[in-house]
Amino acid sequence: MKIALLGPPGVGKGTQAQRVSGRLNYVRVSTGDLVRDQIEADTEIGQELKGYSDRGDPVPDDTIMNLIRVHLQPAGAWILDGVPRTVDQARSLDEELEKHGTALDKVIMLEGPDDEKLIERVVNGRRQSLATGRVYHLEYDPPPDPVEGEDPGPFVQREDDTEEALRRQLEAYRKEAGEIREYYEEKGTLAVVDADQEVEKTTENILEVLGYPQRHP
Repeated sequence: MKIALLGPPGVGKGTQAQRVSGRLNYVRVSTGDLVRDQIEADTEIGQELKGYSDRGDPVPDDTIMNLIRVHLQPAGAWILDGVPRTVDQARSLDEELEKHGTALDKVIMLEGPDDEKLIERVVNGRRQSLATGRVYHLEYDPPPDPVEGEDPGPFVQREDDTEEALRRQLEAYRKEAGEIREYYEEKGTLAVVDADQEVEKTTENILEVLGYPQRHP
C-alpha cells in the first residue's frame, strides 16, 4: 500500500508517520529527514537546502522530487511523510508512480488547531533524537527514558524550529492546502483526520482509515 500523510507544520505528521509505519511495518519516507541529511552532510544540494531551511522558505518542487524519487519503490508498502506539498508535486508524484505501474492508495490530511497553537506546540515542545532521528513532543509524545535503551537521545530542538521560520512554512502550506485537498478529493483517495486530540487516538483514526491493511508486495 502506498500512503501520503499531509498536514501543516506542527500538526504531528512525523510522529504519526513513525507510529503508523511502525505498527504496519511500512517504510517511512520523510522529506524533512532527507533534507536534514543533505544539510548535515554539507553536500552541494545540502548547502542550497540550508538556505531554504534558514529562511523558512519551501524547497522547490523539482528538488523535492529528486530527493524522494529513489525511495518510491514500486514493490512493498511505504508512507510519505510531508509530501506532496504543492499540486505540482502531486502531479509529478502521480507521473513518477505511473511509470512503475502503481499509484497512491490513500492520502491522509491531518487537521489540527489554529496556526498560533501550532507554532507554540513546536517551539515549546518538539524535540528530535540525535541518535535515531525520531521526533517527540515534551507534552504530547514525550521521549523515552534513555536508561531504558529504547532511544538513547540526546533529544534536541531543531535549528529550524523558530517562530519566524514556522510562520513562513505555515503560510506556504495554507496557500496550497485547499488545492491539494481538492486534487485528491477528485481522485477519491483523500481522508481527513482530526489531529487535535491525543496522539494515540489520532493514530487509531489513521489506522481505521487504512482498514488496518496487511503489508503486501
